[in-house]
Formats: sequence, C-alpha cells, structure tokens
Amino acid sequence: MWAVLRPKKPTFLLQDATLYAFNLTNSNLFLTTTLQVTLSSRNPNRRVGVDYTRLGIYASYRNQQITLATELPQGYLGTKDVTMWSPFLYGETVPVSPNLVQAVGQDLAAGVVIVNVKVYGRVRWKVGSWLSGKYHLAVNCPAYLRSAAGGGGGGGLVAVGGGAGVKYQFDHGCNVEVSA
Repeated sequence: MWAVLRPKKPTFLLQDATLYAFNLTNSNLFLTTTLQVTLSSRNPNRRVGVDYTRLGIYASYRNQQITLATELPQGYLGTKDVTMWSPFLYGETVPVSPNLVQAVGQDLAAGVVIVNVKVYGRVRWKVGSWLSGKYHLAVNCPAYLRSAAGGGGGGGLVAVGGGAGVKYQFDHGCNVEVSA
C-alpha cells in the first residue's frame, strides 16, 4: 500500500512567536523563558490523510531544552487540510550549563537569539479505513529573535512589564523528519 500511495510527510510552518521572557536569573545559573508560538501543519497529500498522535512541543536553545514540553491536541488532518496551534511554552528557572550562560551573553550582545521550536510525536497515514503503522515525527523550527534594544545589555532579551511581550513574525518552513 505504501509503495502505491507514496504519502508525503506533512509540512510545518512557524508563523510567529511572542516572547515574554528570556532572562538569566540567580547569578546567571538559571534561564527563564516564556514564549507563545503559532505553528501550522499542512497535509500535502491528495489521497492520503495524516493522523497525529501524542504530539508535544518545546523550545530549545543551543541544543538544550529550555521549556517544559506542552502537549498538542492529537487529531486527523484530511487531504490538503491545514491545522494551527498557538501554545505557550514555559521554562521557569531552568538550570543551564556555564557554556550556555556565555552563549546567551554573546547572543544578547549581538542582538539576536536563535530559539528552536521542536515538535515530536507519532504520525500515521490513512486512506479510507486503512491505517498505516506509527512513525516517529520530529520537527525543528528555528526562530530568530532580535533584541528590542538592538544589542541589549543586561541579562534578558526583552524587558517585560504588565504582561506585554515582543511579537516576531515569521513565515518560514520547518525541518520535518518522519522515521520508522
């Protein structure tokens, strides 16, 4: 069935991110991050549906997870359909390595921080009543966050007051990998 249908993997698009906090705290040993992202997924197939199960999303910085994983709703994505999620990602006083502390300082001084939004889970393809086996889904969406001050000093990317954040508009595809 697989060879006949040749299903394509779903596409993901990071549309925007609102950054509420990205700050080193407690003698620069902990990183606090609060971020809301808008992410969409599209099924590019004309005859094959996509079934998502156990989806999770988190943010990482230089290959270190900096927020807790947030569960995304599972569901079915019909042919050529699009679905959208806007989860909050929280990481309160996450311990970071000394190398990461130095990297945060350098990136803040340069005025840009690259945070990777990662989605993981399981995916199956569906045609009529036929449902494929489960496959691993790994998605990586880089988000280029510029400092509001254009080089920002201090320990944070944005100064947050009264719940306001800085919204970054994107519109670029994400790297999607599907494996057995």
